[in-house]
Amino acid sequence: MLSHVSRLRRDAIFPRAVPNSWNGDEATQPQGAHPARRGHAATEQTSSCIVQDPLYKRPTFTAAALFLLILSGPPRIRIRDPEASLHGDIDWVVILHVIIWGLAGLWVLLQICKRLHAKRPLLGLRLPQILGLGAVIGLAVSIPASVAPFLTAFKVYQMLVSLLFTQLFVERFGYKSCLKNIFWGTSLLCGAIAVCAFLAPDLVWIGSDFNPDPSRLRGDLIAPTGSVAAIGIILLLTGVRKIWRVLPVALLGLFLGLLVLSLMRTAYLVILGFFVLVLIKRPNAKSLNRLAYLAGALALTFYAYNWMPHLSEYRDPQTLSSLSDRIGLWRYLSDITLTHSPWIGLGYYSASRIYGPEYNPGLGTAHSMFFEILLGGGVLSFVLFTALCLLLSVYAAYVLYKKRDRLSLTIASLFFASLIFGSMGDEIDSGPVAICFWYSVVVLPWFYRSSMRKLRPDESFGQLRVTPECLG
Repeated sequence: MLSHVSRLRRDAIFPRAVPNSWNGDEATQPQGAHPARRGHAATEQTSSCIVQDPLYKRPTFTAAALFLLILSGPPRIRIRDPEASLHGDIDWVVILHVIIWGLAGLWVLLQICKRLHAKRPLLGLRLPQILGLGAVIGLAVSIPASVAPFLTAFKVYQMLVSLLFTQLFVERFGYKSCLKNIFWGTSLLCGAIAVCAFLAPDLVWIGSDFNPDPSRLRGDLIAPTGSVAAIGIILLLTGVRKIWRVLPVALLGLFLGLLVLSLMRTAYLVILGFFVLVLIKRPNAKSLNRLAYLAGALALTFYAYNWMPHLSEYRDPQTLSSLSDRIGLWRYLSDITLTHSPWIGLGYYSASRIYGPEYNPGLGTAHSMFFEILLGGGVLSFVLFTALCLLLSVYAAYVLYKKRDRLSLTIASLFFASLIFGSMGDEIDSGPVAICFWYSVVVLPWFYRSSMRKLRPDESFGQLRVTPECLG
């Protein structure tokens, strides 16, 4: 009787369906044994491999610090001539970026060397990660054809490190730990923007379409205000069970305030779509559902009584039809690519630093990761990257269709937010949107697989919860 109770308690802590490979398959059992004894033997065999050391659940200080630094960009802090990078000009911010990204690359190399030394699998790559690596390799091929090869090489290196660092971080410390780091990183960036709004307004405030005076909290020198505020709102509302507490309410007020002051229509669209998704799916989160109903009721009330602030007073509504002249820019960049170098492109970031300013100096960048990759890596990289985004969109839609838990909603919403922001302006080589995108590339395949097999995400991520000895 006592042995039976002991076995039940042990099975409750160490489930029998313990994954034993990088694919999350169930542990193999010796053939010819009794089913009960096979299950008991498998449990005893795998229970010693379950991680007990907090090191495998909580990131090390070095890994967490590097993750937060590459998540932040790091910030550019100062206004710099766009042509300075083309000429190879170096200042202290450039040196800081090189040091931080160099350390991140060394961390990735160290993790790979440890796995080689232990004769373990290097990376648990799936089709999305392979497509992402293919797109990055295609961009690397265009480095000799670039006008500024050193700038192009560094940007491609940042993209490669962002993918591999996120992959290794998730595999070692878990997808939830990575998600927490993204949340606190965006919270710190939002806090820095709020502080600079009062202490260093020149870094974050710019004039709106109809007002030359500083009236728009853009914050590009620190982080894109609308993007980080929207990401923070999504992670906060889906990650906190009881939103009506002091710290969550304070953070929500900070994020909403920055979102409103950013005057970023894309960010407004992302948050609106998120709340609509919550109302449709009604996930297993009472606080989130109630907040969505409250937000919907307040929006209808404000609209009925004409209390809604008019965005047209700050942003020109006529620019909506041309997406602020983005359509003309994208047509121009496509023509340049197909005319000059259709297959390997002209070097990543040439759209933002060379050909984009030729079309319209006021736009500043290519305003789309798709056209940045098209001009940078040609048709080959563009096809691979487009296939990656379409595949992840299918995964995210399927996860939303099958699951109603908060974590699935978080992962899918984070991907769609990064996809929308990247399509309309943000880059995927570095920064909060880039890390969220590459995080989705790493995590969404496992969540899709768990939805297909009706498993919990922890079971699908079983390889993240075992010690190195189990992978030998």
